[in-house]
Amino acid sequence: MRFNLQSHFLLTILLGWLFSFQVTFAQEFFIKGQVIDAKTNDPIPYASVFIEGTTNGSLTDINGLFTIKVKDVSANNTIVAKFTGYELCKKKIAKGGKEKKIIIKLKESATELEEVVIKSRKWENPAWAILRNVQKYKNRNDVRDLKAYQYGSYTKTDIWVGNVNENFKKKKVVKDILDSYKTFEPIKDKNGKPIIPIFSSETLSDVYYIRNPDAKTEVIKKSRIQSLGPDDDEMVSQIVGSSFVDFNLYQNSFSFLNKQFISPITSEWRNYYDYTLQPKKVEVQGVQCHKIEFEPRREEDLAFKGAIFIADSTHNYALVKMDAILGKGANINFIDSVHIDQEYLPVAYDDSKLAWLPQQQNFIISIGKIADRWAKVKLKIKINNQDFIVNQPKSRIFYEQPTSLDPDALIETKDEAYWQQHRPNQLSNEESQVYAMIDSAEATPRVKLISSVGDMIGSGHKKFGPIELGPIPFLYAYNSVEKHRFQLGFQTNNEFSKKVAFSGFVGYGAKDKAWKYGATARFILNRDSWSILGVSYYNDLRRVSVNQANFNSRPLFIAALRWGDMRYPYMEKNASVWYERDLTRGLNIVGKFSHRIIDPLFPYKIDGSFENNMPEYDRLIGSEIYIKLTYGLGHRYVANRSHHRKLVAQDRRPRLTFDYTTGIPDLFGSNYSYHQIRVGIDQKVTLGKFGNTAYFLTGGYIPTKAPFPFLAMPFGNNVPILYNKFAFNLMDLGEFVGDKWASLQLMHRFEGNILNRIPLIKKLGWRTVGICNIMYGELSSQNENQAVQPQLLEGETYDPNRQAKALNSNTPYVEIGTGVENIFKVLRVYTIWRTTYHTPSSRNFGVYCAFGLSF
Repeated sequence: MRFNLQSHFLLTILLGWLFSFQVTFAQEFFIKGQVIDAKTNDPIPYASVFIEGTTNGSLTDINGLFTIKVKDVSANNTIVAKFTGYELCKKKIAKGGKEKKIIIKLKESATELEEVVIKSRKWENPAWAILRNVQKYKNRNDVRDLKAYQYGSYTKTDIWVGNVNENFKKKKVVKDILDSYKTFEPIKDKNGKPIIPIFSSETLSDVYYIRNPDAKTEVIKKSRIQSLGPDDDEMVSQIVGSSFVDFNLYQNSFSFLNKQFISPITSEWRNYYDYTLQPKKVEVQGVQCHKIEFEPRREEDLAFKGAIFIADSTHNYALVKMDAILGKGANINFIDSVHIDQEYLPVAYDDSKLAWLPQQQNFIISIGKIADRWAKVKLKIKINNQDFIVNQPKSRIFYEQPTSLDPDALIETKDEAYWQQHRPNQLSNEESQVYAMIDSAEATPRVKLISSVGDMIGSGHKKFGPIELGPIPFLYAYNSVEKHRFQLGFQTNNEFSKKVAFSGFVGYGAKDKAWKYGATARFILNRDSWSILGVSYYNDLRRVSVNQANFNSRPLFIAALRWGDMRYPYMEKNASVWYERDLTRGLNIVGKFSHRIIDPLFPYKIDGSFENNMPEYDRLIGSEIYIKLTYGLGHRYVANRSHHRKLVAQDRRPRLTFDYTTGIPDLFGSNYSYHQIRVGIDQKVTLGKFGNTAYFLTGGYIPTKAPFPFLAMPFGNNVPILYNKFAFNLMDLGEFVGDKWASLQLMHRFEGNILNRIPLIKKLGWRTVGICNIMYGELSSQNENQAVQPQLLEGETYDPNRQAKALNSNTPYVEIGTGVENIFKVLRVYTIWRTTYHTPSSRNFGVYCAFGLSF
């Protein structure tokens, strides 16, 4: 009896369970399965799976598994699976859904699939939670949170030509190089193809950082350079150090190749990247990490594809490693590929805290084939850092210069025993012979010639040992005063002296038959603080008020001022002495005293009108003091071989300038006095996916009566067709004059964000720009009564249209324009409209061109 009761009880439970199951099944059932790659059988996570004709579906999990609830058991259901980069796949599900597990295989597709949105409030990408924690602990893990840090750095830089084809080998210079390499062991890339090394360097340096305000400096201890290119080891040594390719991924964007790239851990990560979290943790440097693969959401963004390794919660979700390549759709010139590999090392400090500092940084950049007869050029940079010290800052004065050379940095650089002792890893036999190979190729006549031409283009001078002739743009000019002007100049370099630099010129005008000449001596008192004493004298032709132009002393633009209609020319004898010094990091001061004798070549009387309407030419004799302050923490300069500094990098921080000039009466025969104040700010602003803006805002005021040659004249452009970004291009030089002014010059580059969306144009890689130049000004009554007429051209009578006019304080001068850059990679075309101050002789519209290489 007991058995029967027990059997009945069990039977009742079983029948009840079966009945319950049948009732439920009659209402709904579950489709379960897995989505895999048809070729590799690997699971495809986060694929879209849904019932055709409905919104009923889900996403696969990290193992490609899915489950979909279906209510109508009697229907023939078709299940659809989709994933970006794969072909759509449909699979019929029989009535009743007998299959226990459905396997759906997706095939790769060359075309991008349409996005399918599965509406599910419960699902989110598992990588997002980790990335939110990265943002949460961002300040703690960012090295900029430290008071200070320092480390030793070794940088190995190599440039070589790869993918050498037969056409390229037939070039004479390439044949000479290959012939010079025959005595060496052939060097091949990872694919077994021969490569031609053209540059190799090793640099040992110490890198230092201090916070508030942020300052980073690199001291180059030793630098070894062998190159087939231009000869300026001093400048190159400062550029090939590790700090020029050291960027911080904790910033939302970072500068690389003079472009702003979007970090994969930007605070706006969901707007720019798609992420895939790998199911298992991996170990990097003994740290358990989450591996997250990422790729750009939009192929045209300057973003990367690859993997980041994020430490687990034990190490506060710090970035441990990134291995990535540049997205193929990025609108960037000449670059075929960019591979970046960075690895960070935790350094303990303050007992319980960790600082994550860059231990290894590797970059491989491939410059794409430009033409069929050209091969590809690759740049490889390997950086190894060690001996980290945290929160032991030095005195603030130590960080004044971003880059400095040890006095012995370029002495005995080929001592192989020294490098073997200080390299973190020994070179292979192939790597060791690269220096000798380049040295051998450099000795061939054709390479010498090409190297010399390249150096001449880059420096503007022809080098003959310690003496250099130039600048080349000044050799010839054509203008209304001299007609044909010929000039020969020279300068010394660091082979002549490490402490003294000389330069000079002599010129002659065919029309005025006058000799012009000048000389300068500069004494480098202290290179660390850029303390320089200079003296100069010149007797030369000048034109009125070009000192108002923002051309930053670029030789090409200064040379352009010697061309065309001078309008208000004068001869000047100028003796000056000046002192320059960096007061602190980013803050530079220049103080100058000048004695000037100015002979106007245009009719000019400083007081009143011309007597009996007969032109006069008043001589001006003056003694002036000039002081200029420049502050720009984000602007980085390096010294070149001629002991000048060149701007080689700048970040998004602004640069401020202030200068003051005063003329001192009765000093050394001075017959005038005046005061002038000028201020300026320039900056490059990155606007993320909207591009970047560069602007220059300046203003000035002359509160006293001043001689006409010292009044402000906006910088116009007298050169047809060629665009000058420092000028008002539809304004003539000398067209307007004032003693109070403010101007804005702005150019916004959309970086392809407009044209990239047009299918056919997108392939051309063109980039749109917007231009806006505005000038406000006025001329006070105290400076209106000077008698001035422009110089008459040959055979010309007085033309009032050539006379400088005062701007109306209520009406600004405005130029607006647009343009397309990156045509054939080098050509830029701008269309400019002048919207105010129209006259019968004014240029109200123009099309201008410019040339330049940029990434």
